[in-house]
Amino acid sequence: MANKKLSKWTTGALTATLAAAIAVPSASANVALPGAQFTPVQLHAAATKNVVYYKAGDASIPANLDWTTATDIPFLPGAVTGDVTAAFKDKDNVYWIGTKTGLQRVDFTESDARDIVQYFAGPRYLYGGDDNVLALASDGDGGVWAKTASGVTHITMPKMTLLARTSVYEKLVKAVNDRRGMASGASFAFSDGANSSVDYSSATGTFTGSPATSDNDGLWTTMYAMGEIFRYRTLKDEAGANPTTQQQADIAAAKADALRASKAVLLLDYVSGRGNGFPARSYMLTSEGSAQTTDGTDYGFQSQNGLWFHTIVGDNAVNPNAIVPSMQQAGKTPIGYGLVRVTKDAESKKGDTLFPSGGSDVMNYNGFGLSQESIDALNAARPDGQKLGIDIKTSVAKNVYQVLPVITAKTNNANAAEDKTTTASNKPLFQLTVPVYEKIPKFFNDLFPASAIGSDGYIDQNQIVYKADTSSDEVDGHYALFFTAYQYLCDDTSDPELAEFKRLTAEATDRMTNLILKDDHYYIEDATGKSTQWSRWLSKYFNDSLNVMEKQALWTQRIGVDANGDDALSYGYEDGPLNALEIMSMLKTAITVTAEAYPQDQAKFKAAYDLVYDGDYSKEEPFVNGKGYINMALDYQARRLVRQANNAYNINGNNPVTYEKPGYTGDREDDSNINGTLHGDWTQYINYSDEELGWFPVYELILQETDPVRKAQIVAAYDQWYANEKREENPFYTFLYQMAHPEDTTVDLASAVRFLYRMPLYRIELAAQYDRQDVLYIEPGDRDKLKQTNYALAPDERKIVKNNSNPFAQFDGPYTANPNFDYNHGSMDTSAVFTLPYWMGRYFGIIKEAQ
Repeated sequence: MANKKLSKWTTGALTATLAAAIAVPSASANVALPGAQFTPVQLHAAATKNVVYYKAGDASIPANLDWTTATDIPFLPGAVTGDVTAAFKDKDNVYWIGTKTGLQRVDFTESDARDIVQYFAGPRYLYGGDDNVLALASDGDGGVWAKTASGVTHITMPKMTLLARTSVYEKLVKAVNDRRGMASGASFAFSDGANSSVDYSSATGTFTGSPATSDNDGLWTTMYAMGEIFRYRTLKDEAGANPTTQQQADIAAAKADALRASKAVLLLDYVSGRGNGFPARSYMLTSEGSAQTTDGTDYGFQSQNGLWFHTIVGDNAVNPNAIVPSMQQAGKTPIGYGLVRVTKDAESKKGDTLFPSGGSDVMNYNGFGLSQESIDALNAARPDGQKLGIDIKTSVAKNVYQVLPVITAKTNNANAAEDKTTTASNKPLFQLTVPVYEKIPKFFNDLFPASAIGSDGYIDQNQIVYKADTSSDEVDGHYALFFTAYQYLCDDTSDPELAEFKRLTAEATDRMTNLILKDDHYYIEDATGKSTQWSRWLSKYFNDSLNVMEKQALWTQRIGVDANGDDALSYGYEDGPLNALEIMSMLKTAITVTAEAYPQDQAKFKAAYDLVYDGDYSKEEPFVNGKGYINMALDYQARRLVRQANNAYNINGNNPVTYEKPGYTGDREDDSNINGTLHGDWTQYINYSDEELGWFPVYELILQETDPVRKAQIVAAYDQWYANEKREENPFYTFLYQMAHPEDTTVDLASAVRFLYRMPLYRIELAAQYDRQDVLYIEPGDRDKLKQTNYALAPDERKIVKNNSNPFAQFDGPYTANPNFDYNHGSMDTSAVFTLPYWMGRYFGIIKEAQ
């Protein structure tokens, strides 16, 4: 991509030298959780898989390797070893077994029975994904050389502490994933002029990243930032009042990394210049390749999809439209405007109806259509023949027309569509604008290159293209960052930078919370005058027509239909329990973070928060936003079952599922929820993205709520989520569950720590092999339609994913061996799934690092 700022990291050997370079604190946990009765897990150095890749014919493959094709395995009968191609026992009595479908390591001395047999297959372990092992050779030091027709790999298993791994992860984030402080998955290039083989741990190797905009930059960066904040506080608190020189350096480095990432998230609340707390999804500079348009102007088509606005400020910035009423700010004069970019979404994202109570009003649609109030205000300044909704409109359904953010001659009065023909000489008939009221604070200047700083010393907003239509995912992450940074990072206000960060965090929190509560609408308002598509916390969105469904006989079978048998579930019905926790945490965090700087808003925020515990939630008009939401949070499993039963009802010809469908095999996509419904198994209707999102509000609430009755309700709500999360063995969820239940001595912390031990050191997105004999497969999940393993494979034996993906799903189908596999280029995810639970676990005394 043009003008992409690239970062580099020269790797070092993964040996004891790296571990020794890190100051290991002698203190134990920083914070004992109130009422804690569990015993922290004492960590130790554990094996970490490292692989060196040699293409077939590489002259650097050692010539003196003692290859074997012997197949004798004394502990297995010959009848089950027909696919074995090579096997040997090394000096440590570990068996290495090559087969036609991969490589296995068998060590009967492993302390965890699940680690006795470890599986190596796919391009992560065998060259180019050629799983047919032809021969093996011992390296004499606990590792193995594996030969296939495509190449050779040398697999070693050096022992490292988890602390030493975090050092590697930190460097990789800086080299590959960091985009002006934001951290998400990115493309990488690896080069090593000193070696023909590819060894990511080579002392002479270099990683170079090409990070680009992500749909949820704020959420992914929040996860990374939170880990860095807990890293900072853990190191600082454990060092005590008299840190050593090395400890001071480690603390300073952690603080710098935490502040950079936290600033990058906070910037998203200012980058639009709207001045009302609106959080952007992401932003680009106009110099980035993804921000380019087909003709180089704002009228050409931008291929990076979404609802993007280009900021235009300065003396010549004349807004071509009137200001949408909801975007007007009393007493303020705009300094410019944001013009929506021509993208597929802006032209065609009509969405679906939100409420069963229905109607064709634009406010009833989950799309980008403008509100009627906005249309009326814009029309007041438009001449006859160019009136929106009359002369210029887009058909989005039968007899339903909307005014989308971009309407072209091609899409005018026709179905919404993608039109790439727009140019400066062929402008759209309509392009939405939004006012810009303020400059981006200079506090964020250090995140930008010098070329993006204007002559007035501020960031040049004319170089900003930001993404709107911000989802609840982003807002969820922002509030978790607000709380974590305010509580654990801003501990030294004598530091001018931290003091300013604390001030802006309080301001952003106050602004966004007021934006959500504005006019009691409980949503994030966008330039359309409507809510964004997903950031809704209003009661009607979750509960419209509930009173209708509950009167029907089928409701007793968890089927939500009206008297005609039509689906009567509100669009946001299943989002209710998650979004209830979200708005609760937002209000609680706002109370904490704004108390000092904005005392005038405390009563409003507290009243809204108290309301969530006041009785039951609304099920019919007039809906009361916020009221009784804690009870909606407690409906998590019940609502999953209802939504699943409704889907099965539709599949089954509008008949309740009371029997197994004839011919049902368990792996047909259109039947994927029949069996789950029949047996009341809500875990087959899991939205794993929602699981990840649900973590953040629970984390905020259990650390802030002190009322024992309220806290018990919050914990009870999370217990429903953890009923599925427990089998994932993920420390992200397990450590939070322990924090919610500090008195519980039976939490499976060992499995969560094993997850960390088994995390690949390089989170490169390589295909994994799921065609193995040690798992059973269950029917596809209702949402992802992918066959699932009956237990969660270790992270180093499955596809690299974030926590928002199904850890049981078989993501990769059959792949073909590739003797020309490119190990020098690929995609690498961030390490936040490791570093956040690791440092949080350290800080709250759940785990203790090796001494």
